[in-house]
Amino acid sequence: MATIQQFKLRGNSSSGFIDKVYAIIRNRSGKVTSKDLDQMIGNKQYVRLAITRLTVQGRSKRVRGFGKRGIEYFYKDVAHQTQKTKLEQTNY
Repeated sequence: MATIQQFKLRGNSSSGFIDKVYAIIRNRSGKVTSKDLDQMIGNKQYVRLAITRLTVQGRSKRVRGFGKRGIEYFYKDVAHQTQKTKLEQTNY
């Protein structure tokens, strides 16, 4: 059963928003937290839903590490890195 927020993200603008979050994660892979994304984009609720969708799709991964305030969770781009490693393996 889908929630109201998920119905809101199913519109045409949702894919653009998810791509925007993914672009930030891809550019700062392994160095961006959800708090950083909230400050960059502004809408905390939609950021959380976009992160959830990207994680389920296998495009991003949550990694635990040491941050400014102890242990924090960082988001890492998984889909883009796997494409790079596959290309590097085929070149050799």
